[in-house]
Amino acid sequence: MASRSPIVARDWRDDRIDELERENAALRARVTTLEARLRELEARLGQSSGNSSRPPSSDPPGTPPPALPKRTGRKRGGQPGHAKHSRPLVPPERITRTIVVKPKECRRCGNALEGDDPDPYRHQVTEVPKVLATVEEYQLHTLDCHRCGISTRATLPPGVPAGQFGPRLQAMVSVCSGAYRMSKRGIEELVEDFFDVPIALGSVANLEQATSEAVAAPVAEVARVIREQPVVHADETGWFEGSKRAWLWAAVTAQLSLFLVRMSRGAKVAQELLGAAFAGILISDRWSAYTWVDVTRRQLCWAHLLRQFRGFQDYGPEASAIGEPLELLTETMFHAWHRVRDGTMTRTAFQKLMTPLRQYVVMHLHAGMSCPVQRVAGRCREILALEPALWTFVDIVGVEPTNNAAEHGVRHPVLWRKTSFGTDSPCGSRFVERILTVVTTLRLQGRNVLDYVTEACEAALQGRPPPSLLPG
Repeated sequence: MASRSPIVARDWRDDRIDELERENAALRARVTTLEARLRELEARLGQSSGNSSRPPSSDPPGTPPPALPKRTGRKRGGQPGHAKHSRPLVPPERITRTIVVKPKECRRCGNALEGDDPDPYRHQVTEVPKVLATVEEYQLHTLDCHRCGISTRATLPPGVPAGQFGPRLQAMVSVCSGAYRMSKRGIEELVEDFFDVPIALGSVANLEQATSEAVAAPVAEVARVIREQPVVHADETGWFEGSKRAWLWAAVTAQLSLFLVRMSRGAKVAQELLGAAFAGILISDRWSAYTWVDVTRRQLCWAHLLRQFRGFQDYGPEASAIGEPLELLTETMFHAWHRVRDGTMTRTAFQKLMTPLRQYVVMHLHAGMSCPVQRVAGRCREILALEPALWTFVDIVGVEPTNNAAEHGVRHPVLWRKTSFGTDSPCGSRFVERILTVVTTLRLQGRNVLDYVTEACEAALQGRPPPSLLPG
């Protein structure tokens, strides 16, 4: 039998070696891909409100709390020399009843005492009396005409509700829902327990809708004015309408707030919220719905950026080399900014400090674009595309480096959503956005919510213009 040619045998081995090398290279590439995927999944698993844009309410059990300030060695509570804080006495005109109490005898020798103390010690007790709702009955007589024989029934006087509940009770039901996030069942029980007024769940919903109509015009006025403001914070959060995914949008200024519930998270709703002709400065995150606003009139939220820079460090040493210096630079900026706000650093000195700091931030973001971790590289590219919007607050007074105002504004509706699961219909969404606009705007101005809503409901019954939500 003829032996195999050495050349043929060598060629077969070479082919096998080439095949194994190709297989090895493919496996190495696969391992690299899986390692990157593993780092990404581990980073996601470690995400919390401290290193991502997730809200604190989404943190799983066991998440470490925010870092506490270093201990000073002092005992808890008030320190020696601190200003005393106590409940102020109610002024005399607010006193319901004054009870004079005098000692009858000396506490030492028992001798009888008489006279008056020109400056007695005043102890005040505040109590809420038992409240029963008043019920007014309107007896509408029906009379026959002796001339034509037609029967005519009297109509309700102007300003009297056609329903069974008055404007203050209507306002209270709406405020319990919109300001205190109570369920309709809870409102039903509260009204009966506190005021001995039976009320059906359907009546609660009807009163909310009546209030929604009563405040519609003032809310529209807020929408018009807020779009003319020089600086506006904007944010959006998830909502549900009729079991479908929706979004609740918020625009916030120093004294005004506007809310919208829409089925989209797109740019059209952002333009509806801010106005297509919006010419002010927008403070927001990097969500794409705001890209229609010129980058020179935007301020990105540095609190979001700080969390993302911390999140970079969960993707391995290459990403950590980008995230750590960016986190340090951001914390340095915040420290200096807080000094500007409390008056211990001038804006001129702050601007001088920010010149080199800006250069370092841009330098590290450019380095991050070459990071082998694609998520980190992509984030750096996104931030650099909006780089002018990082520094608007440095030069323009009244612009904050964070979007905390809008985030605080949506915190209340987020908690409401978690207990109510959203709204069932567009009418319900209109009530939500209007009552949130009313409640948040009034609280920003330090005005009484119940008094305002009551006045608006009374105005609607009497055919008068509703009170304004605008300051002053």
